[in-house]
Amino acid sequence: MAMAARRACVRGSGPAPCRRGGDSRVGVRHGRRAGPAWLTRAVCGAAVVAGVSACSSAPVVVAVPTFDAAPTTSAGAPPTREAGNPLPDTCEDLIRSDEASALFGLPVDSVAVRTVLGTPSPSVGRVERLTCTFTVSGPAPAPLQGVRLQMIIGAYQDAAAAHDQHERNVADQKAGASGSAEPDLGAAAATVVEHDAETVLLTSVDTLTLDLDLARRPAPLSPSDLLADFARRVLAKLAPDRSHGSSDASP
Repeated sequence: MAMAARRACVRGSGPAPCRRGGDSRVGVRHGRRAGPAWLTRAVCGAAVVAGVSACSSAPVVVAVPTFDAAPTTSAGAPPTREAGNPLPDTCEDLIRSDEASALFGLPVDSVAVRTVLGTPSPSVGRVERLTCTFTVSGPAPAPLQGVRLQMIIGAYQDAAAAHDQHERNVADQKAGASGSAEPDLGAAAATVVEHDAETVLLTSVDTLTLDLDLARRPAPLSPSDLLADFARRVLAKLAPDRSHGSSDASP
């Protein structure tokens, strides 16, 4: 097998056997000083391990592998969602159910969040719609159970279309209202409209509209403050560059 194999190495003026294994340890047992013969055998052994015959007369040329150039990536702005799909797939991405329970001042697991994906409305320039319904159930007290809040988010083809729709919504809600106000939501246009059985907050920022309709039931915050808190949290995720005064404190 390999012990019987020999290779001719160039040593001085004539060929000499190229041994593997124990031959390289003879000098150690007899106290010899390692010389050129040992170095030649070591180089030959390394070549055998590498699978290349280093003892041949001609040099071995190993081809260098080449690779296709990696595609270049832009160092500019981070990737954004596909145009025409600016809204998340679920309402939980905006307000979690446990977060809503805390905002309402209810026990944990009292609020369920339901998501409905709407359809575009080309007549008003709307490209996407998301409706979130927050429903209270046990372990909350029975008088507080039922639909507590509905949140509707619209994405439009441009800021002008979103603003126009916001103005129409405000005009519709003010008809027959008991009162209205304009809370400070930073860059967002905002109007709170009071009705006998509900409080509505309508907002618009850039290409988005955000409308919240709250049933009047006891809560730690007043209806208008509670809706403003909801709006700040949602706008901070939908339009982080334009939001202002968003609530960072955990409820």
